[in-house]
Amino acid sequence: MKAFIWFSFLITFVAVTVYSAPAAIDPEMLLYFSFDEQLDGRKVEDLTGGGNDGKLKLGAKITNEPEEVYKGAGALKIFNNISAQVLVESFKEMETYKDNTYTFWIYIYGVRNDPCCAVESIFKKANVLDAADKGSAPGVFLTDPGLSLVYKFTDQGAIEGDPVGPGGKGLQFELKKWYHIAGVKQATSLIIYIDGKEEARYKVQRDFVQGKGHLRIGGTRQRAASFAMDEFGLYNRALTEKEVALDAKGVFLSVEPETKLTTTWGYLKTGR
Repeated sequence: MKAFIWFSFLITFVAVTVYSAPAAIDPEMLLYFSFDEQLDGRKVEDLTGGGNDGKLKLGAKITNEPEEVYKGAGALKIFNNISAQVLVESFKEMETYKDNTYTFWIYIYGVRNDPCCAVESIFKKANVLDAADKGSAPGVFLTDPGLSLVYKFTDQGAIEGDPVGPGGKGLQFELKKWYHIAGVKQATSLIIYIDGKEEARYKVQRDFVQGKGHLRIGGTRQRAASFAMDEFGLYNRALTEKEVALDAKGVFLSVEPETKLTTTWGYLKTGR
């Protein structure tokens, strides 16, 4: 009986410890923004703990309108002003990473239908010394007509590759609907996932010259569309297809191979 009681106590202790442990951030995340709140000084907190907070600029704001929030208490709103943006200043890890992954949720309000403004920057790395914002990877843009994603993945900043949307290349997004986007750069491949499913694969150069440069979410000289964004993550490694699928469900996982008992940690939040 004593042995049974002790065993029951042990099982209960382990269960409580596992399920009550605070969520951890993937140690290979360079940036993570939940956009749940706005800090003093019009900032959004980098939840990796790295201190690389984003600055809300030129009309970008945190919204808590229910239809504009995918998860949590708020989302980033990029609307009206073509220069509205979140700006992240350059930092060492972002200047040197090679293989990488970005993930985010996006909600597109509508298009401008303005022939002068065919491309909208969702986010990009830009060299602060380059007035033309040529920059390097990553660079993700929204195009109209077509309402599809296009990418910059050359040092010269040229937009290359066929536009992609839900269902594959040449297809487009619906308005006012949340989509999960992931871009995985691994060696000479850039793989695009939408809602956890691979939709496009591009051949890219193996290495990008990053250098000193900030990261901008929004902020463009043109306005093809306005959008809301939630749960933005940038990793300095290529996520696996399984990890991307879990991310699309709102779960980040890591396996610790050094221990005899493989331990899986739920990194951030579970999907709603």
